[in-house]
This record gives sequence, structure tokens and C-alpha cells, in this order.
Amino acid sequence: MKRILQFLLIAVVVAALAVGGYWLYTTQFAPAASTEDGTYTQVVTAEQGDLTASLGVVGQLEAVQSADLTFEDMSGTAKVETLTVATGQTVTAGQVLATIDPTPYQQALDEAESALQTAEESLADLQTPPTDLEIAQADMAVAEANLALEQAKADLADLSAPDLTSLEYAVQNAQDSLNLFELESGLADRDTLAKSERDLTYSVDWYERRISELQQLVADNKANLEQTEQVAYYQDSLAEAQADLATVQAERELARQSAAAELAQNQAALAEAQEALADAKAGGDELTQAQAQLAVREAEVALEVAQASRAELDEGPDATALAAAQAQVDKLQLALSDAEAALAGTELVAPFDGTILDTNVSVGDPVAANSTIVTLADLGSMQVVASVDETTIRQVSAGQQASISFDAYPNQTFDGQVLSVPLYGTLQGGVTVYDVPLSLTGAEALNLLVGMTANVEIEVGHVTDALLVPTLALQKVSGSYQVSVPNTLDPAGEPETVPVQIGLSNGTYTQIVKGLIAGDQVIVQLDSTDSSGFSQGNSGGILSGLFRFGGRR
Repeated sequence: MKRILQFLLIAVVVAALAVGGYWLYTTQFAPAASTEDGTYTQVVTAEQGDLTASLGVVGQLEAVQSADLTFEDMSGTAKVETLTVATGQTVTAGQVLATIDPTPYQQALDEAESALQTAEESLADLQTPPTDLEIAQADMAVAEANLALEQAKADLADLSAPDLTSLEYAVQNAQDSLNLFELESGLADRDTLAKSERDLTYSVDWYERRISELQQLVADNKANLEQTEQVAYYQDSLAEAQADLATVQAERELARQSAAAELAQNQAALAEAQEALADAKAGGDELTQAQAQLAVREAEVALEVAQASRAELDEGPDATALAAAQAQVDKLQLALSDAEAALAGTELVAPFDGTILDTNVSVGDPVAANSTIVTLADLGSMQVVASVDETTIRQVSAGQQASISFDAYPNQTFDGQVLSVPLYGTLQGGVTVYDVPLSLTGAEALNLLVGMTANVEIEVGHVTDALLVPTLALQKVSGSYQVSVPNTLDPAGEPETVPVQIGLSNGTYTQIVKGLIAGDQVIVQLDSTDSSGFSQGNSGGILSGLFRFGGRR
């Protein structure tokens, strides 16, 4: 679009020059000489004058400071939770414009803080010298490991050279314990519980016989009143005796079970002692020997570990472990910073004072990282960005003055200046175009809007007291320029050609740097079929008039 507007502007300028020439011709100058083939010629004198060259381009009005604001640090997608602004609203720097749900980011921050705290504690443990208590505990661990090793070695020695006397004594002792228990169990059958069980059994039998007898008398209608009443009394007594008998029987059963368990234990102890004695007399089995040897090796390893731990307390932390712990802390500190930034990023904050140009979402819309939420611009400071193609960008440099007008405000021109020249452009329609920013002054009172089309004339050069000729007088042959001049020897003869070196040009007039001097005459020829569209007989006045009145300024 910018490219098309640029071409349109150039076409308008060319047409304006042609119309201006036509006006000068029709009002002030005589027709030029014509030839039979329809070519019109005009002899023009090269004169000194000032020349200003400008480059006409098209641009757009933009804010100097603008930004498409996004949730940059978010992961995945999230829904817009709040949107507090609308298009056209002015905001201040630091104002919250929109938010997304911060819950997952707060959780990630909590986890990062916890991980960092753990790593810092580990690093502090490595850096902290051992306390007296830790040294004492390490010494005790070494002593205990020594004792365990001595015991394991003693056990292995016992297997290799067993104490048969002690083992025989253990067997005899176990046998004595078993005999004593069996004797005590026999006496238990004659204890108080046994007597109580016998007495209660007799009582239960007596009450049952007596109740049966009384019930038979009652059934035969031979019982007196006292005997009838005794039935209930004896039944209560029977129930009480039965309950007591059940209790005594339960207690005796429990005692029998305990005695049986203790008997089994004594029998097992005796069998174990007998087996140990038998193994010792047989020289011990291979499995037991292997287990004892393994126990010695394990005790030796445990002692080595305890001694190494004790030595570490004297040597201090290992340099490699300390460096690794520090690296872990540094890594987790970065992770914490990232988590803090991510949490802060759940709030979209205005980076500067400005006006909301556009909002691209609504509350509840899903958004992803770098999705534009709002567009913000500082409308108090505006600039024009002109599109300059690759064929003319070398004429533009920072600091050049420019005149700027807007289609929205015709007949008003404002001053500007090229701020910088970009080092790279973008390809548009097969041509690389460079966006050149220009300042804008004098338009503060206008209600300008971002995106308005601007017509820009950049002053790309200026010379004073230069030798000037119409650009139409120049002919390019094999890459060099030349002009035709009248034949001084034969005025009626063919014109002569003179090579020239050109300088600045504004399209209508060109500076001659070398090849001509002031007062030299050059010939300008214009074919009747030239695209200027003027009728025959007009061209001579156009050329002379444009040079005299339009070239020097």
C-alpha cells in the first residue's frame, strides 16, 4: 500500500511540473523551432543558480512510543481473568490493565522457594564446621564399630575352637530346667484351684439331685409348702455354684495352657543346647562358618565408614561437593527469579503513560504467550515513518530537513527532520522498502490520529551558485552523460556533443560539475510524441520558461 501511494505521489509531482511548464509557455514565451520530423528544439543558456533537490515519499503517522502488550512469561494457555481498560482510555505507567489466574504461578513460586531453602541448608551444612557434639558422636560411632568387629571376630573364633564345656553345661542346665518344670506341673494338679473345682463339682451335683427330688414331690403332690419354696432356693444356689465352677475351670485351663507353653519353651531350649553341642563336636557346619565370616567383613566395613566419617570432620567439606552444592543454589536462585517474574507477569502493566489504541481480548478468552492483549501508544509524541525504496535510500541521511503534509489537512505543511536511517528493510512487491522515521513539529494543535497518511518531501541536497541546465538537455550514452551544443563553425550544421559530469538534480534541473561554463548554450530537444502531451509549437517556451523561472530557488 505504501509503495502504491509513493508511486501516486511521484506521478502527481511530474504532472504538476508539466502543467506549470505549460502555463509558462502559453503566457510568456514564443514557440520553439521545429523540424520536419516533428522534433522541437530549444537553445538554453547554462546559468548560475541555487538548486534544492528533494525526495517525495509517502508515510504514516505513528506514536514515538507504542507497544503491543502481551503476557510474555506465561506457559501454555490461560483465560483472561480481568480486563480493566477499553479502547481510547488513557492510562498511567504501572497501571494494571489485565490479569490471568495467578494460582499455578504462585504454586510454582512456592515450590521454587522450598527447593532453594533446602539447597541453601545443604550448602550451609557443608560450610559449617563440626560441633563438639558431632565430633563426640563420631568418636562413639568408631568405638562401637570397633566393639562390633571384636565381637564378630570372637564369634568366628568360637566356631573354629568351640568351648565344649560351656556347651555341655548349657545342655545340662536346660535339662534341669525342664525336669523342674515337669515336677512343678505335677504339683499344680493338687493346688487350691484343683480342690475348689472338686468342691464346686460336688456342690453342683448335690443341688441337681436335691432339686430333682423336690420337683418329683411337687409333681406327685406330696411336697409341703416348705419343700415347694425350697425348689426356687436350690435353683438359685445351683446357678451360683455352676458360675463359680465355670470360673475355676477357666482359670485352670489358662494355667494348663501357660504350663504347656512354658514346657514347649524348655523343651526347645534343651533341643537348641543339644544341637549346639552336637554342632560344636562335629566342627560346625559350612553355612554357620560362612555367616560368621560375613559378619566379620561387615563389621570391618562399618568400622571403615565410621573412621572415614570421623576423618571428614577433621578435613572439612569436600571441594567438589561444596562446588556442586553452590552450583545447585545458584541454579535454584535463577529458577526462583524466573518463578517470581512469571507470577508478576500474570498482571499486564502499562510500561508508560499513554492511550489504549486497541483491545484484542475479552474477559474469559483463552490467550497464549505473546498474544497481543492491548495496544498502547503515547499520543503526546508523534512521528512520521516514511517508506523509502532501495533505489533512493542512499540519498537519505539523518538530520535532513523535510516538509510534511496530511491528506486529512490539505493546504497545511509542517516541518520535519530525518531521525535515523534503518540498516535493513522489508521486501514489498519485489522491492526492498526502508521505514525512515521523521520528527514532526508545528502540528500539535491538530487532532492527528495514528495511521494517517503523510506526504513527505525530504531535502536530500542543496547547492548555491551552481551551474544549472534543464535535465532534458542531458543524454546518457554508455553510462556517461553528454549535452548537445550549437555548431559554432557552422550554425546550420549538426549540433556538437560535449561530455559533462553532473552533480545534484531535482528532476527538472541538474547541476553541471564539469564540461560547461556559465553562458554556454545547450540544446534541448522534445519529440512531439513525448508523454508530456503538449501540442506542436509549445515545447520551446516550456523549456526556456521552466529554466528561467523554476530552476533557481
